[in-house]
Order: sequence, then structure tokens, then C-alpha cells
Amino acid sequence: MSKKYKWTNQSVLSFAGAEDPVAAMEGRARALALKAMDEGWSGPPFDPVILAEQQGIAVEARGDIPDARLVPGDGRLVLEYNPTRPRGRLRFSIAHEIAHTLFQDCAERVRHRGGDVTAVADNWQLEVLCNIGAAELLMPSGSFTQLAGERLSIQKVMDIRKEYDVSVEACLIRLIKLARTPCAAFCASSHRNGTYRVDYVIPALGYDCPISVGQAVPVTSAVAEANAIGFTAVGMEEWVAGKPLRVECVGLAPYPGGLVPRVVGLLIAAEGTAYHAPEITEVDGDALQPRGAGPKLIAHVVPDTKAKWGGNGFASQLRRRHESVWDEFKRETLDRNQAPGLGQVYFGILGNDVQVAHMVAQRGIGPSAQTRLRYAALADCLAKVRETALAIGASVHMPRVGTGHGGASWEVVRELIAEELVDKGVPTTVYRRP
Repeated sequence: MSKKYKWTNQSVLSFAGAEDPVAAMEGRARALALKAMDEGWSGPPFDPVILAEQQGIAVEARGDIPDARLVPGDGRLVLEYNPTRPRGRLRFSIAHEIAHTLFQDCAERVRHRGGDVTAVADNWQLEVLCNIGAAELLMPSGSFTQLAGERLSIQKVMDIRKEYDVSVEACLIRLIKLARTPCAAFCASSHRNGTYRVDYVIPALGYDCPISVGQAVPVTSAVAEANAIGFTAVGMEEWVAGKPLRVECVGLAPYPGGLVPRVVGLLIAAEGTAYHAPEITEVDGDALQPRGAGPKLIAHVVPDTKAKWGGNGFASQLRRRHESVWDEFKRETLDRNQAPGLGQVYFGILGNDVQVAHMVAQRGIGPSAQTRLRYAALADCLAKVRETALAIGASVHMPRVGTGHGGASWEVVRELIAEELVDKGVPTTVYRRP
């Protein structure tokens, strides 16, 4: 059993509370990106300057700073950046500073990416999380899905990051999120006496990586050979006895105030490692006739209006075929003169061990030039559906939610379903219309 790492940075502890800090940053950065996409932010490429402006952050170019920094201003934050830096590094630096704004104390002092030699000893923990956040913001959920299934190697990461003009770290983390093999992304840095320790581990969906945060890297590891920015190294190693891994890594710029390069890379499990990638089951059929044994929960999207579910969408089919479910929803909302709010979920009974979840994740009804589905609200709804499904031991069944009248990208929706339901133990079937 791996030892749980003890985080010490006060900003990190306040930020994460009882949650794992890495998971907390991934979740909050994703929520920020989804909310921005709801407001029209689009890509790829996803422009971090536009994202900063959406968040009310002033953005200013300055040639006299190493990379970028977040400066408290008169009633607002100012993000200053050096426009002479390479484009991929520049975009990552700006996204990194935006990630700093997710910390409640971000306005208490200047936050630097590069050149903060006055940083306290454990500020590297803050930088680790902001790097993870930056990766999520530059390559958010649903993006670059054409890369899914790529055979991963550090050289592949280096080639793709050049092709798409993103940082190595952002590309590495995104490829891991798309991977369907037992592997993980990692970052390690030298903290004292030249010993490298693991700063973060982000596994592919469904992979239980044996390496943990805070673990010492063997001195004979290829990690020590990636000792300069851009240097790569590869080796077959055992950081945990009986758990062979292929380690492929590259040296990156050190944390602010540091001298020794950080190392990021891949931990690839040996062939034959037991692994089953969690997948959504997609079939042609009718979600109102869910398949399989055991309790079932049908989930679908409804708008945040007082209007009756009309048209030819799934909700109107449900209303016509199960009038009692509509009546129950109506009693909880419209009869109380209360419009359903985005992010809320209303549950009803269909009978025969089948329940239904009405997920309020669509803004308004009717034709629209903009996407009516709200990704952030859908993510909240799916989390509530997961809690109920796990509590009653149910599988989840749904149409391609949000992609009809909602106008959403199925790639984004599909990844949200995979992360919120399938990867957390809820079998999920999506029904396409024949």
C-alpha cells in the first residue's frame, strides 16, 4: 500500500480541504474551462488570453519579466507576460497564472512563473498544481480526441506538442486522458541532496498506477539522465518491487527559484498487466427501453424553463409515453411557479426497477445561434446521477444527451460521461437512434 503524501503548503491545504489536491485542481480547472466554453470560448487552439479576459483579468505584455506573473491591482488582478518567449511556453505560462486564480489567496501577493527566488520552500507544491491546471485549460475536455488511441512515447509527445503548439506538460497530460492502455503521466523534481521525488501522477482512466506522490525515484532511473531542458531518456525500471514500468521522460524548466530541471514523462506498464479501459457502451436503440439486468436509471437533459417538454426530442417522447413522470416533474417545478435551475436533477419512477433522472443542463429552448447545452451544468448533473446510481446499484442509460436541441459537441459530452460515470464505477449505455 502506497503512503499518502502529506502536502504542506498553506495555499494548497486551504484550496483542497479534505480532497486530494491533484484531483481538486483537475476538477476546478475543468469546471473553469467548461464554464468558459459555455460562454463562447472555443478551440483548438484555446486562447488563454481570451480566457483571462473572460474571467475579468487584465492582461498586459511586459518585456522585463522572465515569463508571466499575476499581480494584485486596484480591485482586479493583472496578468503580466513576456511576449518574447516561445509561443508554446507563453501560452502555458498564461494558463498557469490563470490557474493561480483558483486559489482563494491569489491576490495576497505577486505570483510568478519564473524568477521568484524569494519563494518559500514548499511553494513548488503550488506550482505543481498550477501546471496541472494549465494543462487542463489549454487542452480541455473533448479536445484533440483525434489523438485517442495513439501509441504513447515521449517522442510522440514531443512531436505532437510541436504540431499543435502546446507545452510538453499540457500535451502529456491530455494524451494520458485519451489513453486506453495502462500508463500514467508523472512529474518529478529534485528537492534535496539531488534526490528526485514524484510531484504528481495522473493515470489513464481505469489504471491503478503503483507509483504515488512523494515517492523517491531510484538514483539509477532514466529520470536522472534527463538532466537538461529538452533531454529525453528511456528505461525499463522497477520503482516498486514486482511492478516493472517503462519510463520515458524529458527535462523541463525548473520551478521558480530552482536550478535543477524538472522531469516529466510516461510510466508505461509492462505487457500483460491486467487492465480494462472503462468504456461507454454505445448501441443503436431506444433509451426508454433500457437493456440488461438489475436496477436502471435513465438520464436525459431538460431545459431550465417553465415550458412543457415539446417538439420531437427525447424529453417530449418521455412525457408522451410516461405521463405520470411528467406530472411528477411538473408538481415539483412548474406547479410551484418555480423554473428548474441549471445543475439540478429531478428523479422519478418509471416502474419495473427503472428510474429516470431529469438533468437540467440546457439554457432555454428553440432555435439558437449558440449552444444551448451548458457543459458545466451537465458535469454537475452527472455527478448527482452518479451518486444516486451507486446508492441503488443501478446502471445508467441515456440518449446522446445535449447533442440534439442542445447543439453540444458529442466529444465533450462523451468525455464528461466517461469521467463522471464510467471511470467511477457506473456502467453506462448510450443509445443512438437507428
